[in-house]
Amino acid sequence: MATMNKASPAGTAIALSGGGSRAMAFHLGCLRALHAAGVLQQVETISSVSGGSVLAALYCATPGDFSHFEVKARAMLAKGLVKPSIRVALSTPEGIKALLQFLVIGADRMLAMFLRAARRLAGFAPSSPTAWLRKSRLKRRFSRTTILRRALDQSFDGAKLSDLRADRPRLIIVSCELQTKSAFYFTREGLASWRFGSAKADGISLAHAVVASAAYPLLLPALDEELVFSKGGEEALRAVILTDGGVYDNSGLSPLWPDRDPNVSFFVRPHDRLIACRAGYGLGHDPAPTFIGSRMRASFFAVHARAQNAAVQRLFDVQMNGKVKAVLLPYIDQPDEQLLEAPEDLIPRSHVSAYPTDFHAMSDEWADRLIRRGEQVTKALLDQHWGYDASISSTDGDD
Repeated sequence: MATMNKASPAGTAIALSGGGSRAMAFHLGCLRALHAAGVLQQVETISSVSGGSVLAALYCATPGDFSHFEVKARAMLAKGLVKPSIRVALSTPEGIKALLQFLVIGADRMLAMFLRAARRLAGFAPSSPTAWLRKSRLKRRFSRTTILRRALDQSFDGAKLSDLRADRPRLIIVSCELQTKSAFYFTREGLASWRFGSAKADGISLAHAVVASAAYPLLLPALDEELVFSKGGEEALRAVILTDGGVYDNSGLSPLWPDRDPNVSFFVRPHDRLIACRAGYGLGHDPAPTFIGSRMRASFFAVHARAQNAAVQRLFDVQMNGKVKAVLLPYIDQPDEQLLEAPEDLIPRSHVSAYPTDFHAMSDEWADRLIRRGEQVTKALLDQHWGYDASISSTDGDD
């Protein structure tokens, strides 16, 4: 393993973005390059969302050295999460429970919709419906999301948040709480939301935290649950509805910003250096949206892209303002011509940019391509901006 040619960076944090298996493979390459340079061994905190959370959880929970983690990550990429979830749905009671609950809650809401319409026709004031008409009293305990959670639990060997390795960086898994439109954090020490306070992590599985971070809207229902939170010396039972962390911030940087106020926000010790590994799509020129469905989809992605561009701009702003010493942005869609230290065999961005952001099984060819892209981009940026002379090798030493 190559070593750094400068003093080890102090207070380094990594953010792993969302993006399904595409993100998992690209981020694996990023971590390979950082490990080869000796930077990963100095990282104190990893923050992650969605696909980045799957990989980060594997890294922070898998026994053994980096090579053991990489073997497990590649095996998960090859298997994907779709077929294991289908297997869980067909071979366990989870699938039947999810279907029955979907039908019951669907009927409940259809009845509420018809009753609201009847109230309007009868002349009732629209501002005074009963609580049941506004919100179902039924909680969705079983769904496609809980099926995925069970499949992930098998991949994580049943690990709990408390089982995260103490000798690996502190992991912060980011979800989005839909009622308050705020970030929700899972860590080994506990759960946190600036709106609700903190809750204990006792008994919460690693798979539960990851699936809360990866429950992409429309495809995977949000998790609906109740937790006891402590805030200002008082405890209270709160309902939380958790969905994909990328809805709040797909960069994964939300807990790492140096200007966060610890009095009102989840506190993470400030870091000197921030590395943001970004695996989402770049700006493209899509076909003209014609009907309402395609226009709503285009509007959603326009807002999403604008939010991500703002996060990137903020990343470099905090560096220019002296709040962090250095930043690094390994980006899957990085323009190749801007990589001044790119290798001759660089995987071009055009060869990877079209890969979808889902969790289907990935072929070895695609995995090699995406991992290599992440590895090469990260190494080139390290050499170009941080001055590390680290060779990329397929053989890795111990952590």
